[in-house]
Amino acid sequence: MKYNFPNLSNYKIIYKGRRYIAFQISKLIPFESMEYFADFVVWDGLYDAAVSYGIINSKGVFEGRLAFSHVEIEIDSAENIRDFVQNSRKSQMLFFKDCSY
Repeated sequence: MKYNFPNLSNYKIIYKGRRYIAFQISKLIPFESMEYFADFVVWDGLYDAAVSYGIINSKGVFEGRLAFSHVEIEIDSAENIRDFVQNSRKSQMLFFKDCSY
């Protein structure tokens, strides 16, 4: 299966899997206006879209929300980006199941 990702040559990749990539954003390196409320984005290469975004809080914990939902859906926080990406995937799958996708 072929996955699609945006050009991330200017971004710091903080997680890279086959289907999902997470990268840091900031006001200096913006991404789709998410830099105003997020420190990083998790991209789903299957859907060629952001699946989630989040912040790294003062304790180093990753917190965030689904990026595509019409309502705010918080993702379980995680101690590291790998676990946050997995939590994003789980929240995405639950959303799709609940919406009968």
